Amino acid sequence: MDNQRPPLRLRDLLLDLPDAQVIGSPDIAITGLAYDSRRVTPGALFVAVKGYHVDGHAYIAAALQRGAAALVVDARYWDRAPINAPVVITPDSRTALAPLAAAFNGYPGQRLGVIGITGSKGKSTTADLVNQVLEGGGFATGMTSTVDFKVGPRRWPNDTRQSTPEAPEVQALLREMAAAGCDYAVIEATSHALSAGWNRLGNCGFDVAVLTNITHEHLDYHGSFSQYRSDKARLFAALREPPIPDAVAQAARSGALTGAIPPVAAPMKARRYAIVNADDPNAQFFLDAAPLIANRLTYAIDAPADIRATALEPTAEGTRLHVATPWGSTPLGLRLPGRFNVLNALAALGVALTQGAPLPRAVAALEEVRGIRGRMERIDQGQPFGVIVDYAHNPDSFEQVLRMLRPLATGRMIVVFGSAGERDRAKRPLQGAIAARYCDWLALTDEDPRGEDRDAIIAEIAAGAEQAGKVEGLGYVRIPDRAAAIRAAFAQAGPGNLVLLLGKGHEGSILYADHAQPWDEAAEARAALQELGYTA
Repeated sequence: MDNQRPPLRLRDLLLDLPDAQVIGSPDIAITGLAYDSRRVTPGALFVAVKGYHVDGHAYIAAALQRGAAALVVDARYWDRAPINAPVVITPDSRTALAPLAAAFNGYPGQRLGVIGITGSKGKSTTADLVNQVLEGGGFATGMTSTVDFKVGPRRWPNDTRQSTPEAPEVQALLREMAAAGCDYAVIEATSHALSAGWNRLGNCGFDVAVLTNITHEHLDYHGSFSQYRSDKARLFAALREPPIPDAVAQAARSGALTGAIPPVAAPMKARRYAIVNADDPNAQFFLDAAPLIANRLTYAIDAPADIRATALEPTAEGTRLHVATPWGSTPLGLRLPGRFNVLNALAALGVALTQGAPLPRAVAALEEVRGIRGRMERIDQGQPFGVIVDYAHNPDSFEQVLRMLRPLATGRMIVVFGSAGERDRAKRPLQGAIAARYCDWLALTDEDPRGEDRDAIIAEIAAGAEQAGKVEGLGYVRIPDRAAAIRAAFAQAGPGNLVLLLGKGHEGSILYADHAQPWDEAAEARAALQELGYTA
């Protein structure tokens, strides 16, 4: 807690939870917020959340032993045992985390322009491009993405395996960004995080919402494409939310708050926009989800749009194109390959231009971007064949990436990949079949087996490859050890060939049932190339 910040009372945190019932005194001081009993510090508020594998209500005694001053429980799961501390009973303690975290951190979203990026593909790349183009336009930025966290000039890897962290981490990062003098926060917004059942991004105070695209994904969680799309669209609906809830602003004006929350909501801190990819057939659905107070902006390659790319020309480094915008027209030399990266760049350009960045500076910033870690990352140590590391890990991304890269291989195209354990099994043979259609040689290996049998996962991928005509030992091999699979692929590669390492991208570990093996795909590729004598 900030040294200059007056102590918060429990009642200060509950103003945006009208359905909460309090047993005990709401005037107790709160000095921390935790939903993991192991992270409770003396004076903290412990929020008991029932998860898929662990129920936080079973750790209430542990939280109290570590010094929790008060508890938040879920009425559906609390056993109502007597507790010698104030207890807040909520209808859903998980969704209560966001308003509690926002209040505890002083509603940092009202002191920043907050930009949310959602979609099935391209979220991480687009978030990073938005971050870099805004910086090129003269703004200070923070970012949360699958790949990295960033606060001003400080940047570090996201090792949490969560594209969007839980609400307390999101709000703490926003507060850190505001304290560091950032003008904008760029947030990668997943469908899980946006869904009503998780609500990780509630109370952020979004000013800009961006849609990259929508495909059929995560239906195991959302249940249907319609629900998946609706959960994504909650980002656009959030543009109508005030930076701080009306009840909080009213209490602040009356002097009833003790914490460091500004007395009134700030005036609009950023230009409010709903920005969508007009080439996606669901574009209008997302525009309709935004409130009337938000401006609309579209971008596209094929469809009529406010920002339009034309005259696309693939190059050895990326793509040359011409872009027309309401702010002017200009050529653009993008150092990222593929139509999908052109669309990602158009989205980033749209955000920067709507927020006042000059077109020449925004374009110059885009032209300086040489790649995103683990996203179409080229590995070059002087070897006579190409090596690319990418995060593609499902059938849609396989189809897109392999179709784009196939013309770049003057000889054979070789791919190393696996499929995640304890996740969508139906995609495994599809990945095998798609890879078999585009690639000459496949090394099937571990991705994140988790608690599943690694050989069984690879067998399901192999079944798809064989249906597409590949023969084991000739067109594909099974090598569960990923380091060995990469070396086998390089041994197969000759001049003009292209080796693709798919599925891990930026991730820092391979998950097994009983341990996480540290992993760096790009570093492993460089080490394997060095063993072959390539060190340039």
